[in-house]
Amino acid sequence: MLHSTFSRLRDYLTPASHTSTFALTGEITPEEFVQAGDYLVYKFPTWSWAGAPASKRVRYLPDDKQYLVLKHAPCRQRLDEAFAGCWEPGDEEGWEGGENTATTGKVEAKVEHVKSIADSGDVEDESDDEIPDMDDEEDDDEAIIHDSSRKGKGVKTPLRYYNLYLTYSTYFKVPRSFMSGFDGSTNLPLHPPAVMFEDIAPDYREKTVTIEPFPSLEVPLQMASVHPCKHAETMKRIFDGMARRKARRDAEAAGTAEKAALGEEQESKEGEEWEQVAAEDEDGALRVDQYLVVFVKFLAGVVPGVELDYTMGI
Repeated sequence: MLHSTFSRLRDYLTPASHTSTFALTGEITPEEFVQAGDYLVYKFPTWSWAGAPASKRVRYLPDDKQYLVLKHAPCRQRLDEAFAGCWEPGDEEGWEGGENTATTGKVEAKVEHVKSIADSGDVEDESDDEIPDMDDEEDDDEAIIHDSSRKGKGVKTPLRYYNLYLTYSTYFKVPRSFMSGFDGSTNLPLHPPAVMFEDIAPDYREKTVTIEPFPSLEVPLQMASVHPCKHAETMKRIFDGMARRKARRDAEAAGTAEKAALGEEQESKEGEEWEQVAAEDEDGALRVDQYLVVFVKFLAGVVPGVELDYTMGI
């Protein structure tokens, strides 16, 4: 309770920054949050903008764009300790851009049948693509809910629905996610809220997920929230990895074209030159408006039983 109050007060007292540092830090401004939200809503209409009551509005966001929401995403199974992630540590060339989880103790998670961003800005299928990790914040140990009632082994259980919300944190300068679960038969909020941990990947619910009131509702509702302390770092690694992959594809495509035109002997030299050009253009390979599409893909790894992937089709 004290942690939740402190967290809300910290965001309230921290002035919003309007200086873009996206490429350098992985942080975004309120304006970039709105830009990325517009892109998410445009590409995936299951997401929508929502306003907040006058007493809950923040001045740095438009009145009708206070937060993003996806409603009634089904969840048909519970997770237990048998659930394990499959991210291969040390793979920094993929979009996830992760570090070695064997030595850093970071979370591993995986979701199947999801999408990724193509060079054109559209989203393409990447089944079995892997989800990056997010560190815990040691200073917030007292705020973590440790659920002792976990059960189920991935079998079908009573249907649940989840509403997902994305807000903006002025303190961390990143999106913050909230998740509210409902019983599928009664449509009532899950009670106590800690039962939502049955649907969260084990490593996350033990480290970075807290139960807190969602700040934009007139009547506060307790929700599960992923702590945003490492969001910027993780998103930067993801985007850097995607940029490297794009640069490598461009270099390979250029090398193939040169090979066809100039022959086998000149291919090696041309390939080296294109790698240098691609590296120079790496920072501009991806757009900030794609930020939330990638962020939602990360969330799919936090709650792998919640059917978010159906929102990812165009």
